[in-house]
Amino acid sequence: MLRTRLIAGVTAALVLSAVCATLLTLITTAETFFEPLRVDPSRPAPVTLRLPQTAIPVFDSQSGHNRVRVVEVMVPRGSTVTDPTVAGLVRAYELSRRPPNAGSLLGLWFVYFLIFMMLASYLRRLSPGRGALLRTQVGLVGLILFCLVLAKVGLLYSNLPAYLIPVAAVPLWVTRYLDRRSAFIVSIGLSFLTASLHAFSLTLLSVYLAASMTATLVLGHRRRWLRYLTTGVASGLAAAAMLLAAKSWFSGGFSMHADLSSPWDSELMAAFAGGIFAGALAQTLEGPAIILLGAVSRARLLDLSDLDQPLLRKMAKEAPGSWEHSRAMANLAEVAAASIGADALLTRIGAYYHDLGKTRQCKYFVENLEPGEISPHEALDPDVSADAIMHHVVEGTRILRAGRIPEPVVEFAYTHHGTSVIEYFWHKCLAQGNPKNIPESFFRYPGMRPRTKETAILMLIDSIEAASRTIDPPERDKFNEMVQRIIFVKLQQGQLDESSLTTSDLRILSTQLTDTLCNVYHSRIRYPWQDAKSQGREPLPVPGLATEDEVAQAHTANLKARNSVREDMPQHLSEDEMP
Repeated sequence: MLRTRLIAGVTAALVLSAVCATLLTLITTAETFFEPLRVDPSRPAPVTLRLPQTAIPVFDSQSGHNRVRVVEVMVPRGSTVTDPTVAGLVRAYELSRRPPNAGSLLGLWFVYFLIFMMLASYLRRLSPGRGALLRTQVGLVGLILFCLVLAKVGLLYSNLPAYLIPVAAVPLWVTRYLDRRSAFIVSIGLSFLTASLHAFSLTLLSVYLAASMTATLVLGHRRRWLRYLTTGVASGLAAAAMLLAAKSWFSGGFSMHADLSSPWDSELMAAFAGGIFAGALAQTLEGPAIILLGAVSRARLLDLSDLDQPLLRKMAKEAPGSWEHSRAMANLAEVAAASIGADALLTRIGAYYHDLGKTRQCKYFVENLEPGEISPHEALDPDVSADAIMHHVVEGTRILRAGRIPEPVVEFAYTHHGTSVIEYFWHKCLAQGNPKNIPESFFRYPGMRPRTKETAILMLIDSIEAASRTIDPPERDKFNEMVQRIIFVKLQQGQLDESSLTTSDLRILSTQLTDTLCNVYHSRIRYPWQDAKSQGREPLPVPGLATEDEVAQAHTANLKARNSVREDMPQHLSEDEMP
């Protein structure tokens, strides 16, 4: 049986959420388990202590009354506390959380569990394409936990403002390799999780949401190396603007002059720098993030595009007809993918490798038969023929995995037919009366329906490229009718249900593929020698050899002859009348 990529189910979501909630609970409360890490106001602090926003009474000399002021106390690592009010707050805060009680830990664990379940459930049920894959979900939570560990270490051992944490980095990767809607839900979840490291501060949460959501919206599809950095600048500006608004509301005011007077301690500068830091981090760690999310790097794809690659040479030698079919598909698929913003290079590489299984028993496929050669299917029962045809999906997947081809490329091999029926042999079986009482399911490919735009495009191209060779004469209306029929049939069969292709995508693909086929199969003017041969006349002479010097001398002589003719012409002739 063909082994395809695993889809995350309810059990996987529960287990993954429980494990992540347990790990994050331990990460968040790590310092409270170790007494040497307790902050005592009278001794140098072993770690940086950041108290949640606290309202304290302050005497107003002008009014003669006490008023409430909201403060955020931070005890930097290695410092002591001299202010009695602050010292009392530090002692009370440390006393309330040490040692951690089971009720508090359970409550925090349950909050984390719900957040991770929200992420997993969205990816499993609402995220199109590869978001439902178990491999992708494990990689995503791995990235989230990695970033949270770095944030926790930075908060404990750094005196920099918490707004510097690059929360937007993970949503940038999700936007790039999954989709923008999934990145939004990740932005919400990750902002809550990161803010929980600082007692769920509403100001921090607001800034993190602004930074990550802006990054998700601004990141474009173009593959320029500066795209993450420019997105980071926009994210930082949004974070800084949100900080001003949140401080004014939650803290009762914000002095920009006082904040900017000390750049290293400036919260406004930290919020802006956090966005830029997120863009730089996303750019720097893009390679490892690709691996964790189950994608494949551009460098690896370019390496696989080399036509001297052993597996491609194997296909060109053992199944030359299928290889030419794959190359023709690659050209169509690349243009089609680019037209809707999908990964054009990945789609091209998938087209190269998707039919590699046809190198086994290549004569079972009509494109590999010599002119006049009899197909082996003529002597086989329909069910045997169908089994031979279906085998190329299983065998191709096995060959690609044995050759250590990345799974996103292997995915094209077991999705390009999905779970569709081999209609030719099924109908042949029915025409014979179905003597073996074989069910329709026997004639279905044992693959997986496409879960990405790229694999769905290849499924469509596989049928369209083969059908385009039967269009005679090659007219636009006929190409358009053929393309739309194939797309409609795939939709009717439910093969595109998981692909995330929208109706707008399908409309663009239909137009683009029709245009491309018209350009490929456009008519050309017949050469004179072709007309002479078809009419039975004498063959036209074939031009002889000429060197570059001979051509130059001939052109010079012709130019001199034309000039001499012009000099002998009457002067009253117009320019158009001259030879």
